[in-house]
Amino acid sequence: MVNIGRYICRCGDSGLLTVELIGLESAIFLLPHVVLFPLSVCSATKQISQRSHTVKSTVGLVFRRLMLLAAVAVLLAYPASRFGVFEWPRAYDPLALPDLALAPGILTGWQMRLVDLQPTDCALVLQRVGLAAVLKPAKNAGSSCEVSGAIAVSRFSTARIKPEDMRCAMAVRLYVWERHVLQPAARRLLGEDIVEVLHFGSFSCRTMRGRSNMSEHATANAFDIAGFRTKSGKVISVKRDWNNGKAEDKFLHTVRDGLCNWFNATLSPDYNADHADHFHVDMGAWPTCR
Repeated sequence: MVNIGRYICRCGDSGLLTVELIGLESAIFLLPHVVLFPLSVCSATKQISQRSHTVKSTVGLVFRRLMLLAAVAVLLAYPASRFGVFEWPRAYDPLALPDLALAPGILTGWQMRLVDLQPTDCALVLQRVGLAAVLKPAKNAGSSCEVSGAIAVSRFSTARIKPEDMRCAMAVRLYVWERHVLQPAARRLLGEDIVEVLHFGSFSCRTMRGRSNMSEHATANAFDIAGFRTKSGKVISVKRDWNNGKAEDKFLHTVRDGLCNWFNATLSPDYNADHADHFHVDMGAWPTCR
């Protein structure tokens, strides 16, 4: 079928041309062509259709070959980069430690898992962004409250905290969250930076409330956030400002949702009354975001 102006030409299986006319103007224009060249018009139409199909097939073949060549190039280039032939972009290297200064990308979550496996690598990535991350000797060895791979934390990218020891894997995630979630949300929703993260601590050798299981706090694998202090001195409290219907409320919900992206468990006032005054985050085995 061919659309020409305001009439439609259809080529049948027999090679004959039928015409649907739309209006007098179309009939006047098309009639000489139908009378004089019916089969040539139909033949040309079929040739155009066949050529279009050929072009599409060729383009598809070229695209598939280009994709194959790109895949082969990547497979050859990546091993070469590992031997120092050239530098592979860190953000796209599944075996590289994450650059915490860069906005999180598609491989950041995987790279953070590499940091979890080796505390010395964890300390290294924090040192690269200017934190004095020094691993502390393990304490309470062999007990239910053994803490290993911990560092002392007093600030993140810009916001400070009351100095606290915590597992490095916790600190590195808090850094990423503070730099790439907390501060942007504060500027957008509050119009100013956060200068301090108020907290209830990380390490506490105890069981979970109302249970016999040990808490993630027992191994400094958790952190409780009580609120925030802005640059102007304003304090935003989880207990007071959660669900207050104001900008502080939206800010708190936004940063809570951001915590869910970086920690296995994030518990807020939406979870239960025990968390009415803080956000609990940890890297335990059970994924939860409430």
